[in-house]
Amino acid sequence: MKPRVAVVHQQLLPGGGSEVCAMWTLQALADEYQATLITMGRPDIAALNRSCGTAVDEGRIEVRALPIPPGLRRRFDALRGVRLDRYCRRHAGEFDVMVSAYNVMDFGLPGIQIVADFSFDDDLRREVHAGSGAADGALYAASAGRSFYMALARALSGRSEEGWAKNRTLAVSEWVRGLLKDRFDVDSTVLYPPVSVVPPRIPWEDREDGFVVMGRLVPEKGLPLVVDILSEVRKVKPVHLHILGRPARAAYAREIERLCGSNPGWVHLEGEIYGPEKDAFLARHKYGISGCRGEALGVGLAEMVVSGAIVWVPDSGGQTEVVTDAALIYAGRDDAVSRIVNVITDAGRETALRRHLEERAAVFSSSRFVSGLRAVVRDFLTEGQGRGA
Repeated sequence: MKPRVAVVHQQLLPGGGSEVCAMWTLQALADEYQATLITMGRPDIAALNRSCGTAVDEGRIEVRALPIPPGLRRRFDALRGVRLDRYCRRHAGEFDVMVSAYNVMDFGLPGIQIVADFSFDDDLRREVHAGSGAADGALYAASAGRSFYMALARALSGRSEEGWAKNRTLAVSEWVRGLLKDRFDVDSTVLYPPVSVVPPRIPWEDREDGFVVMGRLVPEKGLPLVVDILSEVRKVKPVHLHILGRPARAAYAREIERLCGSNPGWVHLEGEIYGPEKDAFLARHKYGISGCRGEALGVGLAEMVVSGAIVWVPDSGGQTEVVTDAALIYAGRDDAVSRIVNVITDAGRETALRRHLEERAAVFSSSRFVSGLRAVVRDFLTEGQGRGA
């Protein structure tokens, strides 16, 4: 009988970076193990396959979908996860290994966890996103009410640092690995997320002088900063911007709509684009950019690099590991404008950076993620950490 593996994710929705890890984790393990997906809400596996570039056969896996209480469907993430935490601890003994595909989880038994950001630690989340607008917003700002809410969620879930620290931990970047060690004294192994973009080959000279920014529409993504940077770049070259992503909060989505409306003709809100349509869209544009400080890695950034774009990122977080070249890493608004202009007005520099990023793209291949994850699971079971070992 094949060993039993559970892959856990709080809620699978097309368009998120953690969903990509979860779906590729399922695909990587479904052949060798009896795989079960445990999540909240009914996942649309077909839509997720299209979004993530996977081919998970729902007929070959068990899906345990826990209902989401109506009042928690679009808010109160910490409370929404309580039921999932409790369910996993209650049923951990049914599996040889449980794998959290998004962040830490206390299974009650040792398991495996992929840490993709620090949303599980409120203080650290505010610190890494300081200055982005998210850290000071009404939802996440430090307050007695916020502290009580997070403490209540922890108490109800039963999750403890002592419990999740026993897991085998995978970090999505060296930056995440360093913070896990510095703040929690947790050792981890870096496993970069998978990218399965298969872009059509469009010659550089036939691409649009356009920038793309990708990700959920949330304050920490720094979209106003991106627009501000590129409005200055446009004084030198008439570039334009496309914003791709799923709205996470209706009020903030309206803010971004107003931002686009204030910059007519060159800032375009595209919404959600998935699969081959997204691959083709990325391949038609020369450039990408991030405005998010403290990004753990940024699957969307890696996708743009794989598509052949030249991408600029802030000088904090794991996203610097995507591009690595100093010409593509900026310290602030004015520095970003200077670095972008220096590149897009120099054809030779563009060519050199494109070659550099072609080499970086191989680091984020789905095959590398799959082989790395399988090796971790095999080692976990062989070393006797799994219940059935």
